[in-house]
Amino acid sequence: MYTWPQALRSHISIYYVKLMKSLCAPVLTIKRGEEDADCPVLLASNGCMIDSYKKDHNGLLVSQHQTCVFEERKCNIYGLTYLDKQDVLFAYGEKLVAVIHQFSSTPQKQVFTFKDWIQALRVFNKQEEPRHSVEIVTLSINNAVQLLRLDVSAGSSNLAIEEVTTVKSSYRVSITHSVLDGDSWNSLRTVAGTVMGDIIISYPSKSSSPFHVLRHHMGMIFGLLIKCNFLFSVSDDRSLHMWSLDDARHLDECYGHSTRPFSICDGPQNVVFTGSQDGCICMWLYGESFVSLLKLIHTGCGVIRSFLFVSQELFFGTDYGFFGSVTFPENIENMQTVNLIYPNLTVQSFVAVSQQCYYILDLQGTLYEANAVSLSKIMQCSSARSNSLKLSPCRKYVAFSEDKKMHVVRIEDRKCSLFCTVDQILDLFWVDSYLFLTLINFKNLLLHLSEDMSEWINHTLQIDVREIFSCVTIHAGDLFLGTNKGSIVVAHDLKMKQIIKRAHGKNGVTDVKFYRNKLLSIGRDGKLCIWKRDYENPLQLLSWSKPSTAIEMEWPCRFLEATNQLYVAGFRGGNFILVNYESGHCVCDVWCGGRRRSWCLSVLEENGNYKGSKSLCFEFVIKKRISRITLYMSDLRVIKPNLHLSNITSIAVTKIDQKDFYVTGGIDAMLVLSRFTNSGNDYDKLSGSVEVVQRLQAHSSSVYCISAMSPYLISVGGKSEIFIWRLEAGNLQQLFNTRMKGDCRLLSVQFVSVSPYIRFVVSCSDGRLMIYELSKVLDSKKQTVLFESFGGDGIMVKVSCASLNEIALCGAVSSTGMLHIWSLSELVDVKDHRRIEVEKCGLSALSMYSEDGKLLYVGVGSESGTVSIFQFEKNWKFVKSINCWHSATCTDLRLHRTAQSFLVFSIALDCRLAVFLYSPGFKMLSFQQSVLLNIADPSSLIVSNVSNKLAKCIIAGTSICLVYFDDSPPHFCDG
Repeated sequence: MYTWPQALRSHISIYYVKLMKSLCAPVLTIKRGEEDADCPVLLASNGCMIDSYKKDHNGLLVSQHQTCVFEERKCNIYGLTYLDKQDVLFAYGEKLVAVIHQFSSTPQKQVFTFKDWIQALRVFNKQEEPRHSVEIVTLSINNAVQLLRLDVSAGSSNLAIEEVTTVKSSYRVSITHSVLDGDSWNSLRTVAGTVMGDIIISYPSKSSSPFHVLRHHMGMIFGLLIKCNFLFSVSDDRSLHMWSLDDARHLDECYGHSTRPFSICDGPQNVVFTGSQDGCICMWLYGESFVSLLKLIHTGCGVIRSFLFVSQELFFGTDYGFFGSVTFPENIENMQTVNLIYPNLTVQSFVAVSQQCYYILDLQGTLYEANAVSLSKIMQCSSARSNSLKLSPCRKYVAFSEDKKMHVVRIEDRKCSLFCTVDQILDLFWVDSYLFLTLINFKNLLLHLSEDMSEWINHTLQIDVREIFSCVTIHAGDLFLGTNKGSIVVAHDLKMKQIIKRAHGKNGVTDVKFYRNKLLSIGRDGKLCIWKRDYENPLQLLSWSKPSTAIEMEWPCRFLEATNQLYVAGFRGGNFILVNYESGHCVCDVWCGGRRRSWCLSVLEENGNYKGSKSLCFEFVIKKRISRITLYMSDLRVIKPNLHLSNITSIAVTKIDQKDFYVTGGIDAMLVLSRFTNSGNDYDKLSGSVEVVQRLQAHSSSVYCISAMSPYLISVGGKSEIFIWRLEAGNLQQLFNTRMKGDCRLLSVQFVSVSPYIRFVVSCSDGRLMIYELSKVLDSKKQTVLFESFGGDGIMVKVSCASLNEIALCGAVSSTGMLHIWSLSELVDVKDHRRIEVEKCGLSALSMYSEDGKLLYVGVGSESGTVSIFQFEKNWKFVKSINCWHSATCTDLRLHRTAQSFLVFSIALDCRLAVFLYSPGFKMLSFQQSVLLNIADPSSLIVSNVSNKLAKCIIAGTSICLVYFDDSPPHFCDG
């Protein structure tokens, strides 16, 4: 390392690593501690850390503390074993095994390194005394079993591990999953799944040769489970196989997953759970010689990697940091019942007043009131419209229409009232206590019936819209109406106040609803739109998304609010779908034949098998009969949310009320607005958990880059898409979007300015570098080609901007090793263009920083791992300083100025964050320290000041990593 001169050393403030935290790291294992406790502790891995959870008085799982296990190597934790009597925790990952004494109080840890990757670990702990030795068995990835002895009563500083024996199997093969079964070395049975799909059963204490080799799978084994005398296995062929361990006989196989199942878990009674790559959970029922699919649950939370079933609750964790649970009833095998009601009636349509009372319109036009005791005829109307039978929100009236007549029936005494119109009635809707009639020739009436049902008050809406209304709601005296051609109309005092054409494209709006001071709309285009409602300003679109990422909903058609939750109901093919609005979790997926039929939906709080929990009653007409399906609602509880379902490609920070909010983009085409909540004491308070504020699905392809300049944010990605957002009222509101000509990927973007014009520069995968200028009201757009690649020029990989002497500067680095800098005039014309060769390889990172409006510093990272600093002075003269520290491509870097130091932070594909110190006076770039990150594929970096002496780095990749630095003497503090 370079030694700084003494005169300079006294003026330099060196920053040291103080804390590193992982957010949204993989949850690869979940275990239960304190087996005999009334309120057990749950342990879940979080990358190289362990999170401890315990239920509060409301029955909700809350975080207790976080312990870093493998901070040196930063490898993920793959398995846990907890001895609650000794308060000793064993954790393993890759080639490491950690033994942690006094885990629940003051953890004392020792880490042991093995020669091979560890595939499974088991601890034999038979003795009752708290102080004794335990036996540890490990199974390596090459099918070798090792028996070790460890004195767990010793302190962590002098733990000694003794190798007793090693048995190398004669069946040498790569192991992909394994299970160690037995309560002692002499009874130990190893069940190992191989990369070729074979399952090897061995007794290592008796022989090094396999006892059985099971062959039936067509792909590598991903999961194994021993239950009673049965073995269950899942593999790359997506099937679940069932075997008898008594005679190594294959019993049955069944398919349920559409993608690879990576995890398997024991359930209650004769039930087994498996989880797959697409976030689906299959619940299987098995008998003596069969296995069958009982239920498929769509979570939409990503690749499921770990399971634990405890007290009617299935906990699961995913690749990208989600940790949550799904609840089940006590009688889990009877989660769904199907039966016909009133089978003697041929039904057109119906409404359910309650579970005991129905109003039914039969094929002859007869309206019946049916209950558990009797079937009463209300009236005969042969020309009744089958789709017009509607129940009022107060559940006291039923209305339906025929050609030019509308009938209303009061349920209490079956009293009827008639309203006649001049024109044909197309449809009717209840709006609180009012009725809204849609007539032919685009006429619309708003009706109110007196309490004694003797007088009608009607109003004609003065709305000049040549579209038929398909849904309506009322809020604060305004009517909000959706049309069959995708428009949304706002009416006040019976007059049109605003119209949003094509709010849902050319497809009809199926429902509108006010929820938490925002207007929600769903349409036949499959979108759910969120609108900002301001009484003085027009309705504005905040964002749109699909109702769920867990399951495709082709035809969303109705909102349902029940038990303080909002759901979206719709159809996919012949299946009825119900998803939770907040989480997107699918709580119902049943076959009914499709959308075009009468149906009714209700949520029941208590119902027989589902006592004390929610069940769903879905009733629909099929083959002229009413079919009723009652099923348990498996609600999803989010304990720790994920940000994305893929790698994070970019991260940006912006402020709301002096609080930092982060926007991330990913390969999954999502934009996520989140904040990191504080918890704990001392350094722990610097980072806590992730709170997701908003998820956006505006992009149709991967998001590659995000840039923020308060209060605006820009995101670019695949399919030449550009979106500009404004942060308002705690949400990102879309202001502008466009697609460039040519289907290319947009690799990097940076704001030049946001006032008086919004200007930004964007690089394209086809070799173009474009600069855009938009007016503040977005009514004009100007675009200029700043650079276009020819021959061997390569493409511009990263862009950055700065200001020097009130002149805007735009920089870009190319895949051919060139640094380009443009000076731009106020009219965005090029005044000067500089080309500098940096390296004979592709460049991959860029950061620009100007000081006092006179000096310009440019940091460049390359595919060779080299970090270069250019210091520009007058007449564009520069001095170049380099440091070849990284061993892989540098993906991002930041220049960070403190009161006494000039720091350079860089990240690379070697999974390291490096800190360099640059001296403008000596023009030297010196490596200071590095941090091994607990994430893979680091792609984006943010550096900010927490205080005068504390800096924070946020790195995005497969997850989020937070690293804190200060200028105190070197010290590393585990989270």
